Amino acid sequence: MKEKKMTNPELIYLCRQLSMLLKAGISLLEGISILRDDADTKDGQKILSVIYDELLETGDIQSALEKTEVFPSYFVHMVKMGELSGNLDDTFASLAAHYEREEALTGSIRDALTYPLIMLGMLSAVLLVLIVKVMPVFDQVFQELGVEMSGAAAGVLHLGNGLRRYALVFLILFLLLAVGLLYLTRTTKGRIQLRTIARKFPLSRRLMYDTSCARFASGMSVALKSGLDTEEGFDLVTQLVDDPDFCQKIASAREAIQNGEDFSDALNKAGIFSGIDARMVSVGFRAGAADSALSDIASRLQTETDEKLQSLAGLLEPTLVAVLSVLVGLILLSVMLPLVNVMSNIG
Repeated sequence: MKEKKMTNPELIYLCRQLSMLLKAGISLLEGISILRDDADTKDGQKILSVIYDELLETGDIQSALEKTEVFPSYFVHMVKMGELSGNLDDTFASLAAHYEREEALTGSIRDALTYPLIMLGMLSAVLLVLIVKVMPVFDQVFQELGVEMSGAAAGVLHLGNGLRRYALVFLILFLLLAVGLLYLTRTTKGRIQLRTIARKFPLSRRLMYDTSCARFASGMSVALKSGLDTEEGFDLVTQLVDDPDFCQKIASAREAIQNGEDFSDALNKAGIFSGIDARMVSVGFRAGAADSALSDIASRLQTETDEKLQSLAGLLEPTLVAVLSVLVGLILLSVMLPLVNVMSNIG
């Protein structure tokens, strides 16, 4: 079976429903059957049917999930460990919370980028109309007065003429740019390249680091709650983090733990957590509630990332408006000042 990967909202719904059914005393096999019968889409019914049939035949939830080829490997391993530890209902609840945080992070990034991009498109359209449509009108007025445009106004007019003359070429370039953006945002290789580019800028690099920290804390919380030890948790959480620098920090922390370091000290020395976060993890381990401490850290980091993204989006809007106002003003002044001078001479 080969379907597209399940989205975060789909994983959240599945985890919530299975957690509720298991807590009610319903077996996993019966729970899958109930969800299959209630599925709204053919794809959902097909996926749940594959899981049900494989569970009925082998009783192995890991092989059942892997056979569908639609679940993330992290999800599959967490469910398997939850089953082995006897905490499958809690594991599904923790996974639902984890993917809710993932969806919130993704949504924040998407929202922060969407509005500025729309604004940029609208501003570009205004400038294009001004250059291509309005400037030729002023040129005609100058010709009727017996003078020619010069300086910046002439440059803008030539630009507009070039855009009209080679409109097909610019349209092709625009389409290629759109395809390139889709490639960078919609494909795995493209997203890797986009992250490589983003790491070159301090602000985006910091946002990527905060996002990786939140994913690490959230993933490790689920791993520990499912009964994994810290070393196994490191192996699985690495799959959630797509920042090579942060993955190196995880490897460094894992090596420190293998050499006898305390978990919180290892995270601190590796540069993953520091200050109050490191203390929270240390207290959590001593109290036997490390998973809760990590979950709290993940929630706080997500909130801080959301606030940073909203602040960034809030700064971009007035900046774009200001840039457009300045450009439009300069273009109009380059035309109006010579025109006023000509009219005064005629007068």
